[in-house]
Formats: sequence, C-alpha cells, structure tokens
Amino acid sequence: MAELSGKPKDSFAQIDRGDQLAPFELTITAEDVALYLEATGESDELWARYVPPLALVAFALGGLMDRVEVPSGLVHTGQEFDFCKSVVIGESVEVEIKVASSSRRRGVRMVVFATELFSGGAMVGSGRTTVMLAPEDGESQEAS
Repeated sequence: MAELSGKPKDSFAQIDRGDQLAPFELTITAEDVALYLEATGESDELWARYVPPLALVAFALGGLMDRVEVPSGLVHTGQEFDFCKSVVIGESVEVEIKVASSSRRRGVRMVVFATELFSGGAMVGSGRTTVMLAPEDGESQEAS
C-alpha cells in the first residue's frame, strides 16, 4: 500500500490549477483485493491474479486523501477512469496526481484532480476525480 512521506499534507484551500502532488507508489496485495471484493460484494472469480481496476482507483484516491487535507463538507461528485493495462496483484504502481482545474462559483469550490497510473514505465490508466466544497455558513454566495 502507499506510504506517506514525512511531508505535511497540502491544504485544500491552497491548492490551485496546475499543482502537482508528490507522486507515490501503491502495491496492492492479495489481502487488499480480498478486502475490496468483500466490501463491494464483487465476485473473486475474475480477480485471482489481477487487481480490479476500480480497486486501483479507490487506493489511489486514498493516497490523494493522505496528501491533501480533506475539509469538512467536501463531496466527491464524480469520476471517470480509463484503463489500458491490467495490474497483477503485488505489482508496483506509481500514482501521479495534479490539480486539473479549480474554480469557485457562488462560493462553491469545484476541484478536478487528474490521475495517471504507471507500472514499469507504462501507463496503466488515467482519469479525473471531481470534488465540491460548499461555502460555510456566512460565506458569500455571490459569484466570485
């Protein structure tokens, strides 16, 4: 699994378009896959050798949350991922995440994180995750 460096978490309030988070590595074990399959109710018949692609996404997003402070009220509003290569259980995957966009409308902050997954120098998959943070009580609702 991903291990944190000693670097403090990035502040969600301070991240901006173009910011790159520190890359990290994931190694998904057979136990990780079994726990993921149990949590999702998915059959383990297909996943004796390979990591389910959505498990890779879940662990990569976990790594994102380990690196960026998650403020109260943050909502995961959507994601889309494409995969071009299977990942064998135990294979090391490098995760690179950058802030693809960051905007604020009527006090609502929308941030899109672009994620790329690599193994052995080859791209495994890529995608985008969108999160939204509504304004706190008393914060301006006017367009900014």
